Amino acid sequence: MKTCKVSDLFDIQYGNSLELIYLEKDPHGVNFVSRTAKRNGVSGKVKLIPTEKPFPAGVLTVAVGGSVLETFLQQSPFYTGFHVMVLSPKVEMTTSVKLYYCHCIRANQYKYSYGRQANATLGSLMIPTLDSVPTYVYELSIKDYGKNLIRQADIPSNEKTYPICTKSVSVGDLFDIENGIASSQVIRSDIKESENWIPYIRPSYRQETSIDAYVNKNLVPSDKVFPAGTLYVSTNGQGSHTFSYVSTTEFVANSDVSVLIPKRAMSLQEKLFYAQCITNNRYKFSYGRKPKGARLLAVKVPEYPPKYVTDYNIDKVVNSFSGVLDMV
Repeated sequence: MKTCKVSDLFDIQYGNSLELIYLEKDPHGVNFVSRTAKRNGVSGKVKLIPTEKPFPAGVLTVAVGGSVLETFLQQSPFYTGFHVMVLSPKVEMTTSVKLYYCHCIRANQYKYSYGRQANATLGSLMIPTLDSVPTYVYELSIKDYGKNLIRQADIPSNEKTYPICTKSVSVGDLFDIENGIASSQVIRSDIKESENWIPYIRPSYRQETSIDAYVNKNLVPSDKVFPAGTLYVSTNGQGSHTFSYVSTTEFVANSDVSVLIPKRAMSLQEKLFYAQCITNNRYKFSYGRKPKGARLLAVKVPEYPPKYVTDYNIDKVVNSFSGVLDMV
């Protein structure tokens, strides 16, 4: 995959640097984009300012402070707050391509923090060139996406299908919880000493850093050894709680990780969907209010995933994004 700098594909400029508190709110006014990671970056609507021209729809906004590198495609004219940059494509791009680049820029978030902002380095971040954008991105019709989901409900099929609109249920309605094992009960090693030694998983905000050590699975109770493709949830840590993943190998969980065993048959795509649903509930918890036991079981998730999830070709997606993952 060929790469280029963000500045090669986008003109970058600072936003309006306005303060919402001093603006007059208007439910029918112009969007105000701040550094928030929610609601497409929009914090509210304000009255048009005669002396300040709004940015047009169709450009990207990037938070370079606060929620660093939260990147969104704005669908309406807007003003911005402090530390928000506006990216205007130098060449014509479809909506789906712009959304793809939002994802690519956001994939660099791990390089920054509240104390390390992206003001000076945004333009030098590496992203795929236009001719490296995966084919499926161009084939995706955002305009027709919602209509297609509705139409799919009426398509006859011999395959297993789920309703498009489903009710919410508790995690406990779909999964049984298995607790991990305390570090005092296992012998750990910093290296994988043989094929019998498998990852010992701890809470982490990134799956690749969740391996705490390696343990000999023959020295651990068999019911504490979980296979690849198992969903697990971090239940402790200020920066790690509630993050949920699906394992890629056999593993043993520590006592701050809960393993979710489906009560019905689930594909890999479904497990990945529910992992994201659980992670999205992270705002409800904290280091002092952990998502353990009854609290985790009470988290609300959809009863069934949308059909596009069950139909997703996961191998195709992994292959398409492998270059991006290697790059960042």
